[in-house]
Amino acid sequence: MLFDTKLYFYCINSNTNQYPEMKQLVTTIALLAQAVFVFAQPPCPNPDYISMIVTIKTDQYGYETSWEIVGGSGTVYHTVPFNTYANNQTYQQQVCVDPDDCVFFHIYDSYGDGIFSPGFYNVVVNGVTIASGGNFNAEETASYNCSAGEVCDVAEPVTEGQYTTNFDNHWYSFSPDSVGQYQITTCGLDTCDTKIWVYENCPPNVTQEDNKSTVFFDDNSGGCAPQAVVTGNFDINKTYYIRIGDNLDACNDTITWEIIYLGPVIGCTDPGSCNYNPLATVDDGSCIPQGSPDCPDGPDLLLDEQLLRSSVYLSTINSTDACYIQEGCTKGYGLRDVVRFSTKISNIGEKDYFIGSPSSNNPQFTWGNCHNHFHYDGYAEYILFDQNGGVIPAGLKNGFCVLDLGCTTGSGQYGCGYMGISAGCYDEYWAGLDCQWIDVTDVPDGSYTLVTRVNWDNAPDALGQIEKDTLNNWGQVCITLDRSSGELEMTTSNDCPPVVDCMGVPYGNTQLDCSGVCGGTSLRGDLNANGTQEVFDAQSYVDNILAGDTEATNCNDLNADGQITVYDASLLASCLNYGLLHQHINQGQGYHNHCNFPYGINNTQDTATFSIMDVNFSEQYVDIGITNPTDYINSYQFRMSGINILSVENLVDPAVYPIVPRVNIAEGLIVGISYQDSVITKSPLMQPLCRVYFTEITNTTICIEEIIEVVNRIPEQLQGKIVDGCVVVSGTRETLVQMPVEIQPNPFANSATLSFGNPASEPFALELMDGQGRLVRAYKQITGTEVVIERQNLSAGVYFYRLHGERGMATGRFVIR
Repeated sequence: MLFDTKLYFYCINSNTNQYPEMKQLVTTIALLAQAVFVFAQPPCPNPDYISMIVTIKTDQYGYETSWEIVGGSGTVYHTVPFNTYANNQTYQQQVCVDPDDCVFFHIYDSYGDGIFSPGFYNVVVNGVTIASGGNFNAEETASYNCSAGEVCDVAEPVTEGQYTTNFDNHWYSFSPDSVGQYQITTCGLDTCDTKIWVYENCPPNVTQEDNKSTVFFDDNSGGCAPQAVVTGNFDINKTYYIRIGDNLDACNDTITWEIIYLGPVIGCTDPGSCNYNPLATVDDGSCIPQGSPDCPDGPDLLLDEQLLRSSVYLSTINSTDACYIQEGCTKGYGLRDVVRFSTKISNIGEKDYFIGSPSSNNPQFTWGNCHNHFHYDGYAEYILFDQNGGVIPAGLKNGFCVLDLGCTTGSGQYGCGYMGISAGCYDEYWAGLDCQWIDVTDVPDGSYTLVTRVNWDNAPDALGQIEKDTLNNWGQVCITLDRSSGELEMTTSNDCPPVVDCMGVPYGNTQLDCSGVCGGTSLRGDLNANGTQEVFDAQSYVDNILAGDTEATNCNDLNADGQITVYDASLLASCLNYGLLHQHINQGQGYHNHCNFPYGINNTQDTATFSIMDVNFSEQYVDIGITNPTDYINSYQFRMSGINILSVENLVDPAVYPIVPRVNIAEGLIVGISYQDSVITKSPLMQPLCRVYFTEITNTTICIEEIIEVVNRIPEQLQGKIVDGCVVVSGTRETLVQMPVEIQPNPFANSATLSFGNPASEPFALELMDGQGRLVRAYKQITGTEVVIERQNLSAGVYFYRLHGERGMATGRFVIR
């Protein structure tokens, strides 16, 4: 139960930093009382400065927390980097700041899941809390002492009318009182190069120059360059954040601008008419019945091939953002070679191409968990074709917004809240934006055709309208990659023939399947070739790995690395769990495609460490631990040496990670995987992973010989490291004397009796494992001297047993004919 509490402390010496024991006691009591106690701090060295007190209570991942206090003037007052804080500890820091400065508090979490309760952060100035929380994603920001309009979170409220800015980037908030079209403009009101940004929420980067996260935006496309103007449909139920600024400091701090209500959208309001306007709220009597010769032909999207060719260039990025990976922008971490280019899509048809509002009820949108917004899936696709017409996965563009960025005829009306491209208007993504590239880091040298395409399958828009022409939905440029000089160089050519599919159709969609059949139906990962990817196939991967008799092919090597490992099984499991079978639960009902193979990410930034935690020679087992501070683990595969393995037991809490590890006894190979979405919780401390039972020692050391795979939940291949991976066993062999056990008959066809000495009638347990270490049967509370093993459903083959009690144990093998 929670109470409204107050906490008072009176100290003889106001500076409790001199008494750390008292400070810890006070902090503990404050936490128990659900209050934040701010300790008295010494005066600021500069008497004109004021004191900000930051209190951080870390969760079990304290190393993931970082924060800073910076001023609008550019002053960095204090920074706490990642990997500074311990877990589950409370910290308090005084920061002295200029009272005349607009000050920002930024807090970050490196994993992107904030501070778990009961952890929190709290910022106090002059006894007043200005920021507090903990349940954020990757970052959260609060401001202090900022004037109205200086920052987004204290935007200056405005209504229709004319205004003049006071800051280099002046923020306003606007809540429409009427539904309809509004115009925000600097046209004719100023002479310098202005920009206008309109958002539905305050963006995390409040100084970005591009149109990322905007609902409306204009630089020089509105028709009155170098001034700016946006026109669009505004919702009465929303608050919009308007940012008025300039292009590269082209203006003084004062810019005059105006917001004008143009009135309701007038047009046909009958959804059954061929000229229905979904934005219209006032009918103008212009509705035309379906089938009439007066009906407009329809929308027609045109991809600007000339802009693609003139804008393409080679660049590099340092890929540290996991969202780039999840959203298909890059194929790995670290320094990546990318080919950048611009994409411009015009609607040259007679009707609007209507997309609608991003929502879970709109099948054209899927929810992006990474950035917490919807994606319009049909925006554009970027593909690299080899000289044989084969597709090389290199890039993907999901439009977070499709809008009227500019118009050649008519006027724009669509924005990010209600998407579309009006007839006579266009949308454009510039080459400098995130994900406006293809990742060619791992693409071999050679000649390729880069193709950008939009609505290539001629899917109907939200009104069911079909495009008039899709042959103009493609654009291409030929590129040649060459690393012979020691670094990547690229040349381009516009004189190359159109890409044809395997049927010989220009820009066709028919491709070779994984078996090499044109238009074939073979699926990657469908190991039993029944036409369906299923859990049985993922389990078969592990069976084949342990059997050691599978070669990599185009159809089973899901990450195309030339070998079959548990990563292939994890990729298929991810396809089953998060592909077309999985609905995202945050907001949307859309799906991510986790089944687009070949696919694989080698995450060179994150490491999981494997160690031997303990060896019990009397009971003959080795405990393996894992340290995974940055990632949740889905699967692992490693090899041991120095012992003959009998079986492997999962030591992770089965409520969290309910799996049964598998083993190849002859090879010392151990595999653990969850075929569902269960994972091993990340931990900066070593945690038990599995217990490896053995029948005998074969060397003077027991070692974790090799980490073959460790896979996170995304799934990505992590770097596996061995620390304290060997134990010397010299002089311990005499402790491995087993209890005398006899099995008669052995081999047997129907049943056999296992006999052992048990004069004190102590309770024993007996486990039977097959040749791959899987537990097939267990007998508990055996207080006698024999157990009858019935064959029942056990197939012919070699089996192993482990008999153990408090005072003795035995292992061995038997054969069923």
